[in-house]
Amino acid sequence: MRFFFKNKKVKLISVISLILVVIIIVCGYTTNWNAPQSNIVSSVLSPIEKFFSNTSDSVSSFFDAFSSNDKKDKEIKKLKSELAKKNKQLIEYDEVIRQNEFYKEFLDIKENNKDFKFSPARVISKNNNDTFATFTVDKGTVDGVKVYDPVITAEGLVGYISDAYANQSTVMTVLNPKINVSAIDNHSRDTGNICGDAGLSVDGYTKMEYISSDNTISSGNYIVTSGEGGIFPSGLIIGTVVELKTANSKISCEATIQPIVNFSKISDVMVITDF
Repeated sequence: MRFFFKNKKVKLISVISLILVVIIIVCGYTTNWNAPQSNIVSSVLSPIEKFFSNTSDSVSSFFDAFSSNDKKDKEIKKLKSELAKKNKQLIEYDEVIRQNEFYKEFLDIKENNKDFKFSPARVISKNNNDTFATFTVDKGTVDGVKVYDPVITAEGLVGYISDAYANQSTVMTVLNPKINVSAIDNHSRDTGNICGDAGLSVDGYTKMEYISSDNTISSGNYIVTSGEGGIFPSGLIIGTVVELKTANSKISCEATIQPIVNFSKISDVMVITDF
């Protein structure tokens, strides 16, 4: 700033301006601002007043615009919050409807098996590369779920709990070669064991083996759980017979079974915790 006032032209302009201001004030007081000189004063001051007035209006407009934008931002935030709330309510409503439909599907099973104790569970993880369709549900030991508890849908048997943790469990399906389910043909009453097959599981099939060679099983017959062994209750539908052939041992037969459950579409299941 001190370098600015060292400039001679600036000094001269400043002195002249000061003299003009003094003259204007003196003239104003001596003429009560009504004499012709007052017109000179007005002429001199008018541009100055106009400048400051315009400056004031611009500043005021700037802050008005800023205030308006701030108000709009608040309104947008409020609308977004209300929209998020409505979306949440809609999701919750859809969930209630879905759960009601899910429970209604199990009414017949519950009515016919009053001793069953259920724990509804949701599928939370699937391995799409697993041909045995193993998946994880959101219920575990804290919910009373334990290893070997049968897992079903309204259609029929899915498999059983192979691993149980505190808040989640792994479900092994009837496609897995490690599973063993005592089964019976609902029509012919021929018995056997359901155990998965690596080759058949690729096409979504499982296998029933140890069938008597003199069986009367036919394609399309329903295979259900027999209840033998105590792990599964009797009467749960496993699937239908696709093909029957003589086993490699030549002393028994085995059947290709189409599971009643579509494993790729499972989203909710029931775990039978007691029966």
